[in-house]
Amino acid sequence: MNPFDVLEIPTDASPEDIKAAYHRLAKQWHPDRYTGAAKEEAEGKFRELAEAFSTLKDPGKRLALVQQMPRSAPAPAPAPPREKEKEKDPDSPQERTAEDWVNMAKEAFEEGRVEQAQALIHYAIRLDEKKPQYHALLATYLEQGGGDLRAVVKALETAVRLAPRDVDCHLRLAAHFQTLGMAARAQRHLQTAREISPNHPKLRQAAPKGGKGAKTAPTPDKKGQSPAGPAGQAGLMDQLKDLWGRLTGKG
Repeated sequence: MNPFDVLEIPTDASPEDIKAAYHRLAKQWHPDRYTGAAKEEAEGKFRELAEAFSTLKDPGKRLALVQQMPRSAPAPAPAPPREKEKEKDPDSPQERTAEDWVNMAKEAFEEGRVEQAQALIHYAIRLDEKKPQYHALLATYLEQGGGDLRAVVKALETAVRLAPRDVDCHLRLAAHFQTLGMAARAQRHLQTAREISPNHPKLRQAAPKGGKGAKTAPTPDKKGQSPAGPAGQAGLMDQLKDLWGRLTGKG
């Protein structure tokens, strides 16, 4: 069932057009106007109208439906211009900005509708792919939805490419690369985060206890970087493990 066909409207119909079409057809097919076999047909048509309206009045469901429709399908004929064309409809999908879709995604996520949040943030990225925070949000929604970890990493890598000094994204990448067994990449992002913000809360470690056998932190070189030898590598790995615990709440 194509809800747009059921309500006899184009795919770019405004919320007002959807509502008007539903009320018009619901009145036409109300079962109380029919008897016998015609009444049964009207009941079936009435249920289809209600289901179609329920789908299209929800922005997330409508977006998911449009994305699934074949791209090769001919575009519907444009609706005749209205008298006050300059008065844009703020609720029309065509008039929403990328930030509007982001806000809808955040609202859906807060209400536990993770899959819908993912669809909405994808649409925001399609409208404006240069905002690093959009890609970071996508990574968050994918993480919470149990999505492919590599898709999460791809979103975070895009975020740090657009905002190279985003410490949180570098730390998240370090933790995910550690999970994927890519220790070198994990260490690189952890080291980048340390260089950008040495005192970041998630990078703070408890001071080593004194006494025999106590381990001392590796001495940084003149550039402020940890040594590349085994001791430095071990220190980075310990920090990665600690970071993973902090990010997952298991530390």
